[in-house]
Amino acid sequence: MASPGPDPAPTSRVDSAYRKLREAIIEGEYPPGSPLRHSELTDAFGVSLIPIREAIRKLEVERLVDSVPNKGARVAAISLDDVDDVYQTRIALETEALRRAWPRLSVEVVEGISETRERMVERVRRDDETFYELHRRVHFEIYERSESPWLVHLIEILWSHTERYRRLAAKLDSFVDEGSDLHGVILEAIKAQDRDAAEEALRNDLQRTARLMFTAYQEQETQAAG
Repeated sequence: MASPGPDPAPTSRVDSAYRKLREAIIEGEYPPGSPLRHSELTDAFGVSLIPIREAIRKLEVERLVDSVPNKGARVAAISLDDVDDVYQTRIALETEALRRAWPRLSVEVVEGISETRERMVERVRRDDETFYELHRRVHFEIYERSESPWLVHLIEILWSHTERYRRLAAKLDSFVDEGSDLHGVILEAIKAQDRDAAEEALRNDLQRTARLMFTAYQEQETQAAG
């Protein structure tokens, strides 16, 4: 009988627990404010206590988890102040990335990004959640041409933090609207070499998610008061 393979390295176990827990939080399996009990997580993910603790620490850095002394870890609550702050910061960084990338957004580059967008739209219509990765590619194929590793790195951090907002917003309204797909508007403005219009469309794209989150929470507060 073949001998069993070696146990996964500690780093691999931490990374596995981190990825699984992060995805569960983003997808809403652990709603905002819900406790993250170590014993339950070790059973759910099939790892020991140490990888769970390290995974929670990494998620604290991303501000997806809060740890309160003597109370343990909880999924970070959704704060409208946070939504406003993080999206205003994203607008500042992402429009700057667009400006820096502008000289390198050739017709050929935009055609390639447009093909990615078309695949994204098709998967949205099929309700295929793999569209989220294509959505990311549409944006980062622009930002990475800024030739600023630090700027792209900061955008990636905020992108990860806002993933659950984006997914919640997608459940509230069509991700791409037939009449005004903002991703298409951005690309058309780039093709027309109209940087102001491209920046405005990008701002509108980011602000839409924030508006949807605000509307949803205002409705919840109204229902609770009624």
